[in-house]
Amino acid sequence: MADQSGLREFVAVVEHGSFTAAADALNVSTSFVSREVKRLEKRLNARLLHRTTRKSTLTDIGRVYYARGLEIRNLMDALEADMADMQEQVKGPIRITAPGLYADRYVAPALAEFTIKYPDVTIDLDTNMKVVDIIADGYDLAVRMSALEDSSLIARKIAHRRLMVSASPGYLIRHGKPECPEDLRSHNCLCFPDMEWRFSYPDGIRSIKVNGSWCSDNGRALVAAAERGVGLIRMTDYYMAGQIRRGELEIVLEDYEVPDAATWIVYPAREHLPTRVRFLIDFLAERLKRTELLIEHIARQPA
Repeated sequence: MADQSGLREFVAVVEHGSFTAAADALNVSTSFVSREVKRLEKRLNARLLHRTTRKSTLTDIGRVYYARGLEIRNLMDALEADMADMQEQVKGPIRITAPGLYADRYVAPALAEFTIKYPDVTIDLDTNMKVVDIIADGYDLAVRMSALEDSSLIARKIAHRRLMVSASPGYLIRHGKPECPEDLRSHNCLCFPDMEWRFSYPDGIRSIKVNGSWCSDNGRALVAAAERGVGLIRMTDYYMAGQIRRGELEIVLEDYEVPDAATWIVYPAREHLPTRVRFLIDFLAERLKRTELLIEHIARQPA
């Protein structure tokens, strides 16, 4: 692609009659305009302007270059204007990833509302429970429930949430209640693949490697097994609010719950975030915060 530096400054000098007037029009210094035009002439190996102390006039080759350069400058201006319009329109594709049940119950309905409000937006929603690489996999944003580790991403906290260990009353009667996280090593812990459970201690956060007879990447499957007395689970409140309220699951190790459990909207750190993505982030933040308050309210209600 041809180097176009200096073209805009040269056209401005011709249009406004002098380097000083061109600099004022472009909101730059006169020396900058002069330097850019000189570099342009050196690159072309041709003199484009006759310079005097009072004004500048075109050479023969300068007239030819100005005519073509004006066309190119106008095309560049039109292209930039079109890009600005597109950037300000709420339209186009958005790729989003959100975890399992939370995506089914809360994110998907919110996205449906958004596309009704902005029908020119198209949604690609991934509900995989695995934490994906947003940038490498081409996602515009993610809803996450876990602690954040990638400092290259922007994270917007929606609400604090409880990450609780629980089991059925029957399991706890048969096997006893764990009094501290280390006790979990002798319990049947139902968990996601390759997962360590994090707990809060007076000296900081520690991870406990747990094991059990059930392993699944589906939170609903783990809750179903725990309800039937198979073992202990560690899940966020939206999975278990109803079961806890009805007494089907009982919370243990409350004093060790991590303080950093939260719902986050995460997206790449871009200088120019597309309008459609920015609007969706604000929309989801408002809708999901309302959802979090409803979940908390339900969990506190008596059966």
